[in-house]
Amino acid sequence: MKVHSPALGTTFLELGSETEAESQDWWTDFTAWLDSVHNSGDTPTGNDKKQCEGQVTITEPTTITDGSGGNTYEHGLDCKWLIKAPSGKKAITLTIEKFDLEEDYDFLYIYSVPTATDEPLFALTGEVAPGKTFTSETGEMLVEFTTDATEAHQGFAAKVSFAGTSDDVESPADDDVGPEDDGGSDSGSDSGPAKIVEAEVDLRATHVAHKTDRYRTKDEVVVLRRGFPMTMKVSTDNPTECGKLSVWGGLHDGQNTFLSGKTDMSASGWTVSCKGTSNTAFDLTITPADLAAVGLFQLYVKLDGQEFVYDKYVAVIFNPWNKKSPEFWPNDASLLDEYVLSENIGLWRGSAGRNSPMRWALDQFEPAVFYSALDLLQGLDNQKRQQIQFVVRHLSSAENGMLHGKWARDEKDYDPYTKPWEWTGSGRIFAQWRDSSSTVRRRDSVRYAQCWVFSGAFTSLMRTLGMPSRSVTNFESAHEHQPYDNNCDAYWVLKADGSDDYTRDRDLENDSVWNFHVWNEVFFTREDCEKCDGWQSTDATPQEYSDGDYQLGPAPKTRVYNLDVSGYDKVGYDIVSDTHFLVSEVNADQRHFLEKKSGSGRNKKFKLHYTEKNIIGKEISCNKPLRPTGRDDVTDEYKPDERNSGRVLREWATDDSFLNEELSQNDVRMRQKYPASVSTGSSFHVRFGFDMKPGVTEDRRVELYIEVQMVDYTGQPVTAGRDSSIFKTVRQFVHLKKGERSGKIKVDVAPSEYTPWLGSVTFMQWSV
Repeated sequence: MKVHSPALGTTFLELGSETEAESQDWWTDFTAWLDSVHNSGDTPTGNDKKQCEGQVTITEPTTITDGSGGNTYEHGLDCKWLIKAPSGKKAITLTIEKFDLEEDYDFLYIYSVPTATDEPLFALTGEVAPGKTFTSETGEMLVEFTTDATEAHQGFAAKVSFAGTSDDVESPADDDVGPEDDGGSDSGSDSGPAKIVEAEVDLRATHVAHKTDRYRTKDEVVVLRRGFPMTMKVSTDNPTECGKLSVWGGLHDGQNTFLSGKTDMSASGWTVSCKGTSNTAFDLTITPADLAAVGLFQLYVKLDGQEFVYDKYVAVIFNPWNKKSPEFWPNDASLLDEYVLSENIGLWRGSAGRNSPMRWALDQFEPAVFYSALDLLQGLDNQKRQQIQFVVRHLSSAENGMLHGKWARDEKDYDPYTKPWEWTGSGRIFAQWRDSSSTVRRRDSVRYAQCWVFSGAFTSLMRTLGMPSRSVTNFESAHEHQPYDNNCDAYWVLKADGSDDYTRDRDLENDSVWNFHVWNEVFFTREDCEKCDGWQSTDATPQEYSDGDYQLGPAPKTRVYNLDVSGYDKVGYDIVSDTHFLVSEVNADQRHFLEKKSGSGRNKKFKLHYTEKNIIGKEISCNKPLRPTGRDDVTDEYKPDERNSGRVLREWATDDSFLNEELSQNDVRMRQKYPASVSTGSSFHVRFGFDMKPGVTEDRRVELYIEVQMVDYTGQPVTAGRDSSIFKTVRQFVHLKKGERSGKIKVDVAPSEYTPWLGSVTFMQWSV
């Protein structure tokens, strides 16, 4: 049915879900939904539902809105509210609380009759000042909201109230009504204690201001950075004043339980201020403390003993843009685009001299990652959630419970689960974990992960919680077991065939050297120790126990660089052991021990054969800012140049159980030259050179024994279903006569020798 309104000069089309013609009249049957009426959350679902639609009948005081919930309204809306005064009432008043429509194209029409066939009393468009009232004395009012197909604005909210006649309604003196106006309108509502009827937050504006507008949580949660404010608009049915409003709340599990009880947020370090825009409309400015606990909060507004629960959860995260918070980033602000907001990084893998980045999608703004981070914080109390170091440490432990690490010698051992090298990002990992059960404690670990997967997922956790963070790869990374003495020891035993040849016995070894290991860094300043500010190292890969659990850090990188573990008395966790472990990872020496030719079993006697220095901690790498395939070498941030420093690592502990004899200084130096690159399936060779040191006055006979085997990146043998991982052995001799300076040996390797042992992530290890 088309209706033309000469007074407005507009034409619009009224449509119903069903129509029937009878005696030249049109009958319409509407299915209606009003967001503000259904406060219980019982709203229709389905992609075809609009923000508002059809016609709703109202017979009691309420607030009507366009249904956008703080966003812009939709195009092509035609929504109606038929308002009928209850018995004993006749005047119906509509009080504007907010109003922003596209001028001359989108309208709110107000009729004094229950149909839209007559000319409206008012046609509102553009902006209307809050507090403006419109009254019908017929006992009925029809309100119609229409939008076109172009520009959309913030929409409207209007309060419905009733009175006996217009004489019972107090009219404002002008359009600008505020809390200080003695004659402010009470909107013609019933007398009595004021009640809160609505609390809204402009989600779009709030998220833009907090730099959280990229979180894809579908406006289910307000994401705030601590120390930054948000505005909550509160409406009441009767006049009241700012002093009677307060904001309460507490940490919540997102289901039914407050984790730390409910409290007045002003008493928790948050600030709450109030400004009245009328005597029934108030702006509450709510600011989490600079050191607010991070996590999910449920907030509600109190008024005269009543509690009005805000219908969305509020998530508080870290804020590196806040100068008053310890996570503040004092350097080039553009780098936060990399360390907080960038969604893609490169995880460096391979070996020293031959490495490349694996592209990893962090997905930190995806709901699965964000909600998982909030879930994993459960178990950490309110006080520790305020302190970055405890949040980081807790998550380094919680993540290796969420992810199941496995380092198998045969790829078939990973079936039927995802192999570590098959993951390409964090989103699928966290989605799988959340889908495994409805409760955090009963969720199954996601299988399987290795260090780069742990690190990539941990970077996602840190960035989704707002922390500047990055993944770091250490090539030739030592893994020393406690007690730490900055040495990785290898033991060589005589072969059982009675020859003088040796083979490496890994069963005797507690330590190992990984081709690479990936951990994490987070950036913040610390008050619990001096000279500890800046990047802090942490690791979610389960390696060594710290305080009775698999966790590491955060440990200040400056202390790792300076080999300094003093002044840690106020830290509150075993940061001394964690720093020792990190020092060893980047600085340890590798010692090789040979079995003496007497003794048997575990009581074998060994002598120190030689020590390899300056081979641990190479090309320590992270992502070059805003270049996922660019490498930033940060080795000099972990240790000085070992070739020039001349420093000797202090030994904090010594295990002498196998140290029985140390060889004298060798007088022949060996050189090794490996090919720069080898294509799979091709032949190659390795050259060895031997130089007599100056001053040697006798001939020398050098015996060269080599074992070549396949290992994974942690240095553990890969058997590929065979009895041994060793696929080639070489034994040759070089005679150096007095006066000769050098000798050479070349070892050839054919593809048929090594290809049967190849796997997805395998390395060829030469033991000489």
